[in-house]
Amino acid sequence: MFFARFFALFFLFATFGIASSVPSVAAAAEVQKRQDITDIEGVFNTLKSSTDTILPQITSVGQSGKASAATVTPLINELTAALNTASSSLASLRTSNRKVRRQTEPDISLLVAGIVTDVTHALDTLLADLSIVPEIGPLLAGVDVALDETLAGLEILLAGVLTLVSVLLVNVAGLLESLSFGLTLASLGL
Repeated sequence: MFFARFFALFFLFATFGIASSVPSVAAAAEVQKRQDITDIEGVFNTLKSSTDTILPQITSVGQSGKASAATVTPLINELTAALNTASSSLASLRTSNRKVRRQTEPDISLLVAGIVTDVTHALDTLLADLSIVPEIGPLLAGVDVALDETLAGLEILLAGVLTLVSVLLVNVAGLLESLSFGLTLASLGL
């Protein structure tokens, strides 16, 4: 009889202990998801600040009509490096087992679409100089690869986000095509 009471009391405390720990596990998972979104957004905010310093210089060189391999190459290499850094940062979020499988996040979609639009418009100013500076072609191909890898990393972390980004970039699809950004166009489904 003593054993039955002891067992019933033990079972009661164990049940309350398990029940009270469930909400804290769920709350921790929600905090983790929000942290992951914040980390992803941070990667793209950093990329945006980098491109905000590089792209005006590219636009200035393109609009001046004085583009040369010496003036364009370092700027496009900086842009490619910034995109590669973002891609690596997204990959590190992926490898740290901090995957986020959620519906698209509108803020991140708008941020990414803005970055792609800015990059496209800045590089479009160089197309007129392509015949004068043939080195621009391979440099643009490198930007396409880096941008595609960044978009692919984002899609892995936030499944479905590129669908929203592609809707936001419908007006830029022609410019992406004129830049021969086939990989980026394919990732966006444009």
